[in-house]
Amino acid sequence: MPALECRDRTEAIRRLVAGLVASGTVAEPELLVEEILLREQEGSTAIGGGLSIPHARFRSVQRVQLAVATLTTPLEILSEDGRPVDVIILIVGPVGDPRQMLRVLARLARLVKQGTFLDDLRAASTPAGMLEVIGSAEGRYA
Repeated sequence: MPALECRDRTEAIRRLVAGLVASGTVAEPELLVEEILLREQEGSTAIGGGLSIPHARFRSVQRVQLAVATLTTPLEILSEDGRPVDVIILIVGPVGDPRQMLRVLARLARLVKQGTFLDDLRAASTPAGMLEVIGSAEGRYA
């Protein structure tokens, strides 16, 4: 979701979950939003550099699902570097296999530290462009 306009983190999470529901990969959106917000209460998932990675494991998911948004107006979310969040990568994984989600989180951490992955996401103006950045990340930023 490029150039998403949201008032706050909760609205951004709701919109990202709605995208997963629309794609047919997630059911029970309100329960999923609750799970993600409960995780956010444990500690901010804003990791710095303008990125937040909210995540949760959810019972109706069989494999890891991602929803990605760049924000037109950055959100003031507590992070170590104090930089406002303008990229959100939502990760939803299966309850029974936490390793799937941990592998995705580890890969994202490597991508963020190398190359221009986040800047390329920010520059993508269409969903197809964002998918291309994510799809080509393995070769481009490795």
